[in-house]
Amino acid sequence: MALSCGIVGLPNVGKSTLFSAFSEAEAEVGNFPFCTIEPNMAIVEVPDERLEEIHSRIETEKVIPAVVQVTDIAGLVKGASEGEGMGNQFLGNIKECSAIMHVVRCFGGDKVVREDPVDPVGDIEVIELELALADLSTVRRAMERVAKKARVDKDLAQELAVMVRAEELLASGGQMRAQEWNDFERQVLKPLCLMTLKPVLYVANVAEDDLDGSSEYAQQVASYAKKNRSEWRAVCGDLELELRRLDEEEAQMFMEELGVEELGLGRLIKAVYKLLGLQTYFTAGEKEIRAWTIRAGDTAPKAAGVIHTDFEEKFIRAQVYGLEDLIEHSTEAAVKAAGKLRIEGKDYLMQEGDIAHFLFGK
Repeated sequence: MALSCGIVGLPNVGKSTLFSAFSEAEAEVGNFPFCTIEPNMAIVEVPDERLEEIHSRIETEKVIPAVVQVTDIAGLVKGASEGEGMGNQFLGNIKECSAIMHVVRCFGGDKVVREDPVDPVGDIEVIELELALADLSTVRRAMERVAKKARVDKDLAQELAVMVRAEELLASGGQMRAQEWNDFERQVLKPLCLMTLKPVLYVANVAEDDLDGSSEYAQQVASYAKKNRSEWRAVCGDLELELRRLDEEEAQMFMEELGVEELGLGRLIKAVYKLLGLQTYFTAGEKEIRAWTIRAGDTAPKAAGVIHTDFEEKFIRAQVYGLEDLIEHSTEAAVKAAGKLRIEGKDYLMQEGDIAHFLFGK
């Protein structure tokens, strides 16, 4: 499953620093407006300690984690919806993403060239107003196309009613994700690729002495996220980048000194998975152990279809067991001998962390 996440925010809030902490190749990081012009993209491996747990018990040629495409989108500014600061290009980049990481500056000092005082909520509102205005233009264009035909077509009249509701919300500066939309409404809105309907993770970019996000600035982000039914995480971009530049042993020692158990990358990607309603299952054999991304609630045939589209149609059954079974019995053969290897059919709902083998017809 293709998963992409766009990093957005005002200029010079730490987006490119955070992106570089994620990526093998560093993005341009500068203390000046629009140091990022073209979007930087990277394929990021999703940290998952369960892969090594499986690998320690099943010999294989390679281990393949799930991946996420992370895109560093250039800083948006007030007026972006009208083309200010190359706004049209940047907004187009956001439309292509599955989810948004909205980075907000939550530290003081003179490290960032900005005349305005630190104002996390104000910064968020600038970006979200521009996204709402851009979405409003998209919805109004769609309404113009549908309105005339809707007079004689009941189905189109229903679609138009959905767009009218969306227009009213966006015209007030609201975010589409702030309201509930049923399956029919989402189907109508899906082709419009509305940015304010995409799930958002607010990222409070904090100072090194505020790693737990307990400062006043970070807590403003936390309160805003809760009010808007979204998630948030505190991350120190400078520290993440510094750790990224160290070798594994040095980074681990440094993290222990700081009392940091997990890199911010892992926490952010896991939060995005939660936002998108995703989960992971594994396949394990002599050639490879691999993590696969599916949607929570997917059936076994749909999970098999992620490996190859033909597998969903030709699915016969699945052999499934849990990681806890493998840890308890040490080998897959022992799991089977203990009666823990289950045979599941087409109606089986995959569970987080399942280890599966699929059988297909010709």
